[in-house]
Amino acid sequence: MQKKKLTSAEKYKRKMLRRRIIASSILGLIVVLCVCLFTPIFGVSETTVEGNSALTAEEIISTSGIHKGQNIFRMNTKKSEKKLESLPYVDDAKIVKKFPAKIKIVIDESTEDIIIDTPNEFIVTTIDGRVLYKTTDVTEVPVPIVQGIAVTDAEPSKKIKASDEETKATNIEYIKCFFGSDYWSEIDVFDVSDPANFMMVMRSGMRVTFGPIDTIESLQRKIQMMDAIIAQVKPTERSYLDLTTDKGYFGEYTEDEYENIKQLREDGDLIKKLTEDEPEEVEEGESENSESEEESTAENEE
Repeated sequence: MQKKKLTSAEKYKRKMLRRRIIASSILGLIVVLCVCLFTPIFGVSETTVEGNSALTAEEIISTSGIHKGQNIFRMNTKKSEKKLESLPYVDDAKIVKKFPAKIKIVIDESTEDIIIDTPNEFIVTTIDGRVLYKTTDVTEVPVPIVQGIAVTDAEPSKKIKASDEETKATNIEYIKCFFGSDYWSEIDVFDVSDPANFMMVMRSGMRVTFGPIDTIESLQRKIQMMDAIIAQVKPTERSYLDLTTDKGYFGEYTEDEYENIKQLREDGDLIKKLTEDEPEEVEEGESENSESEEESTAENEE
């Protein structure tokens, strides 16, 4: 059966119908866009914040640039997220639109993990060394102090810069090996000033010397050794733990040594002194020979 051919009038009618449909669709789309972009229906009526503790919701909303009545479709969320992530305490920010007119800001906040000690001030940073703020008083900040990093620049929300960037990065990675451990809150000071002797002082006063660290793996082995030794002893403010050998050695300071250390701690020179004066283990034979020499000298004088 042959298909009936359309007359010129019928073709014209169909063509006009298509044009009307297209025109109506375009007009409808324009109306919808106008409603979405220019009517108060989609103007922000409420903004909530989740995940914040160090920063207030007001600070976060203000920094984001989001304001009441702002059209939810015309909002540049990526730009607002970038503004929020420029804040020192914000690791990550996500802005969620909840139609028709609500906004939720989800914050992943940075934490105060370590304190970098410099000659003029303390720099509180994340475990990666990203600067949160600077201060001259850290008595109320219960995180370890790091001594021995020569800081050259410390701009808030950016990582600290040091005169030796490679060594700084390596030491930060070493410190990360302790982060999150059961005894992290018990660590008072890390001293990385001597490349040949990575040191740590616990809040109990116990000093731990690791000696030179070549790799993360070698440090982790020493940490395992430290865990095993501490599990068998009761560290006190007079204790020290020497991990410079393969087996490790736990000992106690004498009364005079302890009093000297107390004074150094009060003066703020404890780490410096401990680095200079490593306690030496005296073998029993050496002790006897020393006593014999003293007796011989006394006899000669008589």
